Amino acid sequence: MSLRVALSPAGLDPGTLDRQAVLMIDVFRASTTIVTALANGARAVIPVADKGEAGRLAATLDRDMSVMAGERGGQQLAGFALGNSPRSFTPEVVRGRTVVLTTTNGTAALVKARGAERLAVGALANATAATAFLAQALDDGLDVTLLCAGWEGHVVLEDTLCAGLFVDRLASHPRATPTDDGARIASSLYRGAQADLARVLFVADHSKRLIEVGAGDDLSDCARIDVSDVLPVLRDSRIVAA
Repeated sequence: MSLRVALSPAGLDPGTLDRQAVLMIDVFRASTTIVTALANGARAVIPVADKGEAGRLAATLDRDMSVMAGERGGQQLAGFALGNSPRSFTPEVVRGRTVVLTTTNGTAALVKARGAERLAVGALANATAATAFLAQALDDGLDVTLLCAGWEGHVVLEDTLCAGLFVDRLASHPRATPTDDGARIASSLYRGAQADLARVLFVADHSKRLIEVGAGDDLSDCARIDVSDVLPVLRDSRIVAA
């Protein structure tokens, strides 16, 4: 079995996903937000690639049982109830509701990967649950791809580090030998940074972007490891807690 890391969505071939398990990683912030929403009682999160599609989908849902969340460039979209800050997805706001979510990078990556045999969402926040998903996929004979959402097609530090954490945690799995340079790069980067991971994360380009738009408070939440046991998985076009 193969274990590979796509350092950005450009490295993912949708035509090869029918026997793959994909874990989408968008540490700052979509992955962390999705984990948080489901942990706080959301019924489901529906990822959509653009705000027009989000509006059309929301029009088909019960307004009292759904909420629209959207972000571009780190900032909340006009007319959307929520942006992409994990802190906004409180139990009072999302419990029992379906969240329609569109973000700059994370939801686009999920849409691209939705043809995978299995698709889940990983972050630092649910590292153990996500690692278990990957290990089970390998046990079941599937190839595994860690898909970094990146930033507008570019490789980013935080997603690569998180992918490296997963590669490192799978190091003892008999079927988890890294089979591409993306996995080797991610693993090497994580091993060099793990002693002071938060500090390294906070110098990432996207950290600076979020601070500039007033979303710097989210960084500490996104940098916490294993604060949730929720594993978001795609089922029937909706992301739900496994």
